[in-house]
Amino acid sequence: MTVNVDKFVQEHQEEIIALVNNSLNRAGDIVAKKVQSGELGATLQDVLPVMLYEILLTNTVATLRLVADMLNNSTGLN
Repeated sequence: MTVNVDKFVQEHQEEIIALVNNSLNRAGDIVAKKVQSGELGATLQDVLPVMLYEILLTNTVATLRLVADMLNNSTGLN
C-alpha cells in the first residue's frame, strides 16, 4: 500500500488549517475559563502547561482522524 502524503495534504490543506485554528481556539477558551474561575493563575507559568496539554490533546485526535482518512483514501475504503 502506497500513501501519497503530499497529495493528501494539498487536497486537505484548508481542513488542516481549520483543525489547527480550532485546537488553538479551544485551548485558549479552556485556559480562559480556568483563569476566570480562579483554578489557574494568570501567569505564563500557570497557563502554559495547560495550554500546551490542550493543544496536544486536540491536535492528536485531529491527526489520528486525518491519518485514518488518508489510509482509507489510499485503500479505496472511503
